[in-house]
Amino acid sequence: MSSSPLDRRAMPGSQGQGNSSTPCAACKLLRRRCAQECPFSPYFSPHEPQKFASVHKIFGASNVSKMLMEVPESQRADAASSLVYEANARIRDPVYGCMGAISALQQQAQSLQAELNAVRQEIMRYRRHDNAVAEATAATAAMMVGGYQGHNLQDRGVVAHPLSTQTTASEVYTVPSSNNVATPDLKERSYWSPLN
Repeated sequence: MSSSPLDRRAMPGSQGQGNSSTPCAACKLLRRRCAQECPFSPYFSPHEPQKFASVHKIFGASNVSKMLMEVPESQRADAASSLVYEANARIRDPVYGCMGAISALQQQAQSLQAELNAVRQEIMRYRRHDNAVAEATAATAAMMVGGYQGHNLQDRGVVAHPLSTQTTASEVYTVPSSNNVATPDLKERSYWSPLN
């Protein structure tokens, strides 16, 4: 009759990780003597008994032992941590367990992604608006600089057309001679008559 790993006892001279004087959390909960070859002692410390209590409540000691033995020794610590996490999640949510937490995180990630996309669209809209304002400002400035003199002088009636290279100042600006200037007739104006 073969004994299970839980029923093994410490043997003199055997090299195991268990400690017969201080049982691991599993052996303490199961009220067994912790053998040096105990499969639980490396992963369930006696200082954290609640971890194995959760695992034992959800999976059972024999199932936990089988799962740990099926995993390579280098991965057993991670497997034990995963079992503890799954057990605690199953205790909090008996229906969904870890899937409930995963689903909630996925929904949160989708919500944050939608919010991020909305923010990016808003940023792009502001950038397009700023570009349009900058282009309009540049076009207005170019029109003002390029057409300022011609439009301003034409509105004032000073110059009809820009001066050509063959046009002289006397052809554009005509200075009236003294013969063409009309002088008022002082004798016909009553306000020039002397006062009596």
